[in-house]
Amino acid sequence: MRRPDMPAQHANAALTLYCLPYAGGNASTYRGWGEMLGPWVDCVPLDLPGHGRLRAMPALSDWPALIDALVNDIEPWPTRPFAFFGHSMGALVALELAHAVRERTGREPLWLGASACVAPRERELDEARPAHWLECSTADMVAELRRLGGTPDELLADAEFLDLALPALRADFHLCASQARRARDRSVRSNRLGCPIWAFGGSDDSISERNENLSAWCHETTAAFRQCMLDGGHFFVETARAQLIREIAAALKPLAVAAPLRAQHVTAAAG
Repeated sequence: MRRPDMPAQHANAALTLYCLPYAGGNASTYRGWGEMLGPWVDCVPLDLPGHGRLRAMPALSDWPALIDALVNDIEPWPTRPFAFFGHSMGALVALELAHAVRERTGREPLWLGASACVAPRERELDEARPAHWLECSTADMVAELRRLGGTPDELLADAEFLDLALPALRADFHLCASQARRARDRSVRSNRLGCPIWAFGGSDDSISERNENLSAWCHETTAAFRQCMLDGGHFFVETARAQLIREIAAALKPLAVAAPLRAQHVTAAAG
């Protein structure tokens, strides 16, 4: 569902781009993207329960419940083509959401952008501490936030801020840590998406130190894959925003042009 403070939908847009935020983030990360992409795409940032406009709701740490909530939040699905983009944890959410939409509607996104996120195949599952992030100390949470960067030190020292932010962050970190449990048998073609996937990495992000962390996103699709590196650390979604949006536009424009032609062909064949 669109945030009430986001721009009105572009009535003549060729496609809808749903954007998913990083752990602890919200839809405001993508404020201004619609204007930068232009009227040919309707940019719809989504909030997770417990975040942003949905902060009064309990944060969800269970994958099926989260995906159900998101699918229900954005139904009915538009008739126009759609795509997903997610940064960090948002990339995992985008992947799960794409599979859920395909299972429920038979429709697939035109494209999926996975940004600053270790591919599911490369993710490690800590069987010894399955609920670590839900139960660990505040000090451990702060240490992880400091390691990731992106959160000012003054906020990490603010007890009131931590009281408000940590419940959602605990749920988000748990989702990231448990996503490997949902790994699919990618040797089965139907367990992979049929749309192109682009994986974005930051030149100074520790995730990018192992190329496989990003390149293994190729195993999530039967279609084309591209890896794209941008300047910056883990939060290049903010620091290299213009560069990132240019790359997304380059990926989506040819697909948006081709989508109506494919729809016309299918209609003609059916007639």
